[in-house]
Amino acid sequence: MPRDISSLPPEVLTHIFQLLNGGDRLKASQVCKKWLQIIDCHQLLCEVRIVFSGKAEEAVKLFSHMTRQFQWFSFRRVVISDSVVEFLNKYRQQFVTLSFINCEVGYSKCASEFQGKIPRCDKLKTLNIKNSEIASLFASLPNVTAFKLHMTFGLSDHVISEFNKSLSKLEKLSLISTVPCEEDVFETFYINEETMKSKPSNSVLSFTSIKQLIGKNRTTLKHINFLSLRLSEKAVVTLSKMEGLKLKSISFPYVFYSSYIKEFCENQNSLTSLDLSFLLYDTDNTVCAICKCLPNLQELIIRYKQAIDRCILEVFQLRNLVKLVISSCFNISRLSYREAVSNHKTYKLEYLDLSCAEISDDCLFKLLEHNQNIRYLNVTYTRVSNKTLNMICKKLTLLECLILESCPAISDSGLTGEFENYSDSITPTPLTNLKYLIELNFNFNSLITNHGCIKSFRFPKLERLCMERCRGLSIDNDFEMELKKQNPCLRILKVSQ
Repeated sequence: MPRDISSLPPEVLTHIFQLLNGGDRLKASQVCKKWLQIIDCHQLLCEVRIVFSGKAEEAVKLFSHMTRQFQWFSFRRVVISDSVVEFLNKYRQQFVTLSFINCEVGYSKCASEFQGKIPRCDKLKTLNIKNSEIASLFASLPNVTAFKLHMTFGLSDHVISEFNKSLSKLEKLSLISTVPCEEDVFETFYINEETMKSKPSNSVLSFTSIKQLIGKNRTTLKHINFLSLRLSEKAVVTLSKMEGLKLKSISFPYVFYSSYIKEFCENQNSLTSLDLSFLLYDTDNTVCAICKCLPNLQELIIRYKQAIDRCILEVFQLRNLVKLVISSCFNISRLSYREAVSNHKTYKLEYLDLSCAEISDDCLFKLLEHNQNIRYLNVTYTRVSNKTLNMICKKLTLLECLILESCPAISDSGLTGEFENYSDSITPTPLTNLKYLIELNFNFNSLITNHGCIKSFRFPKLERLCMERCRGLSIDNDFEMELKKQNPCLRILKVSQ
């Protein structure tokens, strides 16, 4: 006897609703009271973002009638008026994520019953601020673990000081400012550190104030992003010596000289993630020293580096690598890749980007065969063959993203698993075996045809499919409709000849 979907147990309905996107969950919550009650939980509402933009007074009043426990709120180009402050105070125990982007302050501190300060937001975990002067808005942020403060102008010691009063459990810190942060600035504005604490300047951002913010949170901080903060190399190395600070990752400032990187890594040997893409004058010796300093690295990113080659041998000795990006490093030779792969100790990869690598097909085959937990694979502009693609389809069954852009040897045989006179230990396997694919990219591949695509592109979870500039395709509505029919979750389809 057929059952109505509403008669299913709540845990089953919760699982079903998890398969929907945020907007569809909200629509489903309007069907009946039972569905509303099920969806009104952290598990199903955490991805739903409520955005207030422009003149928000009326929207804020309307929202006051809502009963659902939304947790993620974003204010964009909003004047923070008394009514907005009252709204923030009313729902302060509901917030988990808050964003303020290009907002202005226009509330009256005297008129506020809580004297311009919103009391404790105990559930708030993530606070993102961009070009919004709201430093004096919150009295206490005791459980915020992720803090982004991106100010094109106006980031000062006073702003840092206000947040330093309320933050105490930071795990992730990201600062962006165009204001230079040099130590000699401190001496110009202050007699000593006590003066800065009692009367922090509104016109300058000193290294000392940043050091104090990090120092207060040094036992909890694990991730720092200084990419767009103009700290000197000397200042960054000084931070690395702070007692009790044990970072997992850091994004170094733009224009960071590689000669300082070894000392930083020696001081912070707890690092497990490193992006070396923005280092200046990096060399093989620099990368080799880092690999030896940090044998427990799990993520290593190197892009557009022309001065490295032999260090790839040390990179492939890292036993705990989960994410590796070696992209557009054109001077790493095929010989170096061959030596590195022949003696590699990297078997835990889940994310691999070797776009534009001079790696031979047989070396790539061996490396991928030994890393069968890969979820993301980008081998754009490599010599990957149909044989290697066939092995990928057979053994890398957890793949969620596969990018094979501009791989001229790939043809229909690689897609369908149909080979003439094929004899190998691997059974020919079609692309359809990759049942978890969400994104697939075959741009600039001239040998694939409509026949191969229709026969092999059948994925239950595929959301994005790109086949642009593929000269072997004949593009028409029937072809596109068939692809969409065979891939029910497809949202983005880009095809062209």
